[in-house]
Amino acid sequence: MSSKFPVWYYSTSVFVWLISLILIDDFGVGFTGLVSVLMLWQTIRIFTTPTILSVRFINVVTLLGAVTTASLIGLKNSVNVFVALMLIASLLKQIHATKANQFTQICILNFFTYPCLFLFTQSLFAALLVLCMLAVNLAIMLNLEQNLKLKPALKVSIKGLIIVLPVAAFLVVFLPKLPAFWQLPQPQKEAKTGLSENVDPFDIVSLSQSEELVFRATFENEQIEGPYYWRAIIHDEFDGKRWKISEYQRTNMKPPPLDEGEHATIIAQPSHIPWLYGLSYSYSNNPKLNSNVFGTVYLKSLTSKPIEYSIMVSDFSPESTLKPWYYQRNVKIPKGFNPKTTQLAQTWAMSSSNTSEFIEKMRLYFLNNQFIYTLTPTPSQSDNRVDEFLFNTQNGFCGHYASAAAFLLRSANIPARLVSGYLGGEQNKNQGYYSVYQYDAHAWVEYFTPGVGWQRLDPTAWIAPERMTGSLSQLAQLSNEFQQGLGYSLIAFSNWHSINWVRLKLEELDYQWTRVVINFDRDKQSKLFKNWFGKYGTLWAGIISLLIFAILSVILFFLVNYIRRASPPIELAYYNDIVRYLNRDSHSGSVRQNIQELTQLFPENEKVLWQFYALFEKSQYQQKPLSKTELKKLKTLYRQIKKKG
Repeated sequence: MSSKFPVWYYSTSVFVWLISLILIDDFGVGFTGLVSVLMLWQTIRIFTTPTILSVRFINVVTLLGAVTTASLIGLKNSVNVFVALMLIASLLKQIHATKANQFTQICILNFFTYPCLFLFTQSLFAALLVLCMLAVNLAIMLNLEQNLKLKPALKVSIKGLIIVLPVAAFLVVFLPKLPAFWQLPQPQKEAKTGLSENVDPFDIVSLSQSEELVFRATFENEQIEGPYYWRAIIHDEFDGKRWKISEYQRTNMKPPPLDEGEHATIIAQPSHIPWLYGLSYSYSNNPKLNSNVFGTVYLKSLTSKPIEYSIMVSDFSPESTLKPWYYQRNVKIPKGFNPKTTQLAQTWAMSSSNTSEFIEKMRLYFLNNQFIYTLTPTPSQSDNRVDEFLFNTQNGFCGHYASAAAFLLRSANIPARLVSGYLGGEQNKNQGYYSVYQYDAHAWVEYFTPGVGWQRLDPTAWIAPERMTGSLSQLAQLSNEFQQGLGYSLIAFSNWHSINWVRLKLEELDYQWTRVVINFDRDKQSKLFKNWFGKYGTLWAGIISLLIFAILSVILFFLVNYIRRASPPIELAYYNDIVRYLNRDSHSGSVRQNIQELTQLFPENEKVLWQFYALFEKSQYQQKPLSKTELKKLKTLYRQIKKKG
């Protein structure tokens, strides 16, 4: 290795590359590729004889890196660009670093760069990773400043972090939970959720089986029975190809008292659409949410962290009658689309005395024609997509069946709408919660009966009744298609008992981390204080916090004074630092001998070094304290030596 610094110093560049890899969805493949190229360049310089890079060359590379980063990410995503530039700056600084003080600057920068990962993810994995990176970063600084070797430096840094963690936990619990002064801007990109406000299932070649977590849910009453239909978005407008939402859905409605039904608590992952999840007709009194007449809940403003909210679940439909204009909206179908389906529906309607008979004819049609449930349906670009599905291809997933059923109902003048959300979920019996993933996305139909209200109809249940229980990952009928869609993930190996056990334990840890740490807000803090201190919990917590802060302040005051007295004089610190250029301890050899060797190593600094020696000798050996003017001059000489060295 040609670098004069230990190879483990360059672990910081590996950390930068790892962060860019974790944030590849936020920063894009292009930025990760740029970081990879710079890291490869640095690796080549480490293990070969590197040429000295001029300041002008580094400035040009930095400018090109900044422009490339901004163009790859986009200036509209200001936070992303800022963090990306910090990562690039850290990496370029490491490529250019040839002196100890430059690595010190890199370490200081990284103390701010690594925690930026929390701006994008607050998972337990991210927290542990940042702690490890900070421990190594601190160990490098200890090696630079105190000449500690790798193992002792790591021990000291880890001990320091272990001491700091209880203090951090105390601050999290006792510091007042003030509202955020600013919100992270939401980048304009495709939503992370598997749902969309516009649905066109017939244009999909393959249904994505993303294993990304959507939300976790717990029930106050464990007697709530499945299947669990998690409603999110109501699509009540149809243009012949796509099902869309109407602005009427954003009309806020005051929720009924939350003691009129079953209660559930949901921890939803951040998304780029506002719609959240509930069972049947759900309402929430969470101040961050709105409830509407559709029985769905949605965020008042988007958030970048998981949100925990409680809902009241009721089977009661708030609408037993429809206003004429809304009735017309829910039976409207564009003219000229799907004529064969329209004719079929009207034929059934003429021979049916009520909606139930019509639905039974629809069910028998699907069963008698042996429709197939598949995750890889035959795509359609026809204008008459429902016709092609019902009479030709006859294979598809939930969206195909729901869209066809809703169109048939509307063709018979029966109000109907498409609902998208999630079905089922994976139960964790140890912790008592359900995990719902992107691959659990589902679509079904709601139709209206006067005097009763909106009722659920899931035509997928006729074709694949096994899909109604558990999670899509547990559906044996589609195991091959499902496994192929997942790729290499822990869920893909869930058939292996040991791997599945590890996966479930990791998810339990992440659930507790999210519930206890990430979502520890003002309400939870207030409840905790009341449990600890009774009626005046908040007051007592404030008094105890002030006392502890006062004690810590006194301890810190005496500790700082002790360190200041125990620290070597500033002139000795300057001397120890410049002697490092000789790659040995400052106690080796006499002062004069070391200065002599430094003048041979840096002949252009000879005059400055001997001036430094004269002042240093006066303070150390002539027992004469330096005046303020002399100390100022010594500092100037030290900086000149460091700059030229």
